[in-house]
Amino acid sequence: MPVHVDFSLSWLASARLTAAHAGALLRLLAAVRSSGSLKRAAAALGVSYRFAWGLLGEAAGAFGAPLVELRRGRGARPTALGEKLLWAEGRVRTALDPQLARLRAEIETELAKALPQRLPRLIIHASHDLALGELAALCEGRLDLEILFRGADDCLAELAHGKCDLAGFHVADALPRAAAAAAALGRWLDPRKHLLVHFVTREQGLIARPDSHIRNVHDLTRPGVRFIHRQSGSDPNPSGQGDASVAAAVAEGRADAGFGLRADAMRFKLDFVPLAVERYFLAFPRSAIRGQAMQILLEALRGPEFAQQVARLPGYDTAKSGAREEWNAALNWVERARRNPRRARGEGQPRIPR
Repeated sequence: MPVHVDFSLSWLASARLTAAHAGALLRLLAAVRSSGSLKRAAAALGVSYRFAWGLLGEAAGAFGAPLVELRRGRGARPTALGEKLLWAEGRVRTALDPQLARLRAEIETELAKALPQRLPRLIIHASHDLALGELAALCEGRLDLEILFRGADDCLAELAHGKCDLAGFHVADALPRAAAAAAALGRWLDPRKHLLVHFVTREQGLIARPDSHIRNVHDLTRPGVRFIHRQSGSDPNPSGQGDASVAAAVAEGRADAGFGLRADAMRFKLDFVPLAVERYFLAFPRSAIRGQAMQILLEALRGPEFAQQVARLPGYDTAKSGAREEWNAALNWVERARRNPRRARGEGQPRIPR
């Protein structure tokens, strides 16, 4: 919370007039001169007429002369002594206010240095990814990074609606999963308002039990094979570990196979059949690129420590981490699909059991 220093300077005081009443008196005199009425002056200051009348009596006793002249039918005005007090107040303020302002700024700055510093903060809504945990650990102490795992489409929608600072999403190099990501991009993001940064590249494929003898997608059509679908939309469990929940289900014997990341398969000591390479992007508003928080994040992404930490995750590549991407970088699967329409239609691919 910022520190605000308030100098309540009162130069006018005596044995019979307290400093607090002296300040109120000067404000009352100015209001009387401005309004021409003690009643209106009291109302303007938010005090009762009785208080204003008593304050003038207290001041007259302290100075030995009245400060306001009350004229029947003609309102009120400061006396010569009252006007001289207002003149003195103006002189004091003219002489001291600039010095007090400089002193106030100096004191507030020094006090702020002694207060605990708040870290810059970013909120990321992202589809599940192991490398995001490594990024958060790397930014600890420099950046308050809050990560909420959601479905990719939800993340992009929340970025478009200003509910998060960055959205994390992945695009596969194979259809039709890439088509769904592209549709979400076109629906929620605007290249005039948003930027893309490459996060990681990762390997996606089939996670299978070691004794299942599943070597390709055709094996999924065998009788009795239990296939687990990764839940789309929101994350399938509270921790947001979407792909990890597939690997866990296979490891626990609740399924024979499912789609997931090589890193998750290795973590649970399961078989892995590579099928696609996914590029993971971070999208954010153009206006945020020069902000302190974003600069800290990009510096961490581009540094050697992030590459070293993520290198421990099988199937991950950080060669382009932190690099700005052109808007169509996430959509270049379209050109490949046009060159290979058979692949785009999914011909030659077996039907995945439900």
